[in-house]
Amino acid sequence: MNQTVLVSDLDGTLLNKDQQISQQNIAAIRIFRELGGIFTLATGRMEAAVAPFIKELNLDVPVILYNGARIYNPITKEVLYDKHLPLMQELWQQIINSLTDDVGLFVYRDGRVYTPNRNDIVKKHEEKDKVMCSLLTENSVMDKITKLLLISSDLSMLKAIEQLVQDHGMPNEIVYSEWNYLEILPPDVSKGNALQSLLRILSIENAYTMAVGDNLNDISLIQSADRGYAVENAHPDLKKVADDITIHHEQHAIAAIIKDYFIEQGVTLDEPFGDCASDGENSRRDD
Repeated sequence: MNQTVLVSDLDGTLLNKDQQISQQNIAAIRIFRELGGIFTLATGRMEAAVAPFIKELNLDVPVILYNGARIYNPITKEVLYDKHLPLMQELWQQIINSLTDDVGLFVYRDGRVYTPNRNDIVKKHEEKDKVMCSLLTENSVMDKITKLLLISSDLSMLKAIEQLVQDHGMPNEIVYSEWNYLEILPPDVSKGNALQSLLRILSIENAYTMAVGDNLNDISLIQSADRGYAVENAHPDLKKVADDITIHHEQHAIAAIIKDYFIEQGVTLDEPFGDCASDGENSRRDD
């Protein structure tokens, strides 16, 4: 198992509705690692928003952050892989001028997050991620940006900003990480590309990779893996490209995937890690 890598998304996949990792998932990941497997995370979150889960799982391998724009070593605190958006001062002014109070804007730069307006949407996101935003002004220099995140329940507003970015012609990647989360990423950035870079960093030859996610920003990740899973609650488009569909994230989906993997490998566990699906009961391909 020393060449087996399991990569999991956080929100809607590993975390439950209370933003916690279940004891079943924690136990399964611990046993998976004790038997030689390598477990890590691939998330849109930043370092500070992932730190509590890294500590809880006692992870000692690099994690993929910002939807693939950065790979970070939690032990040495080193940034091992880093991508930035091109200088975007003119586009920044256009985005600012188009904003309303129905949109929360987050600017990620050098391991910190900024916003031009701490409205109710921003405050709610700060509470979820447990990370406070610093304030930006319209005259702030927009260089070395890791990513932009726009949150709004007004999808027409998000589509308008997406069109604005595309019309500007700045090289970038655009992805929806939730139905109301629009992310603007550096060119050629994705979780899938970051997974391949992570394997090179780890210098694992002939790695067998498994990946699991729930939303559109996870498509590249599960396509890049040898075996890609969608949780039952995943976006329909992610389910279409997944190799397998496992159980709902509230039912300890990561534990179910690990349990199925052990069964396939003929591994008998001395220490069970709780109730979850196994042996294909709820892990299936949805055709």
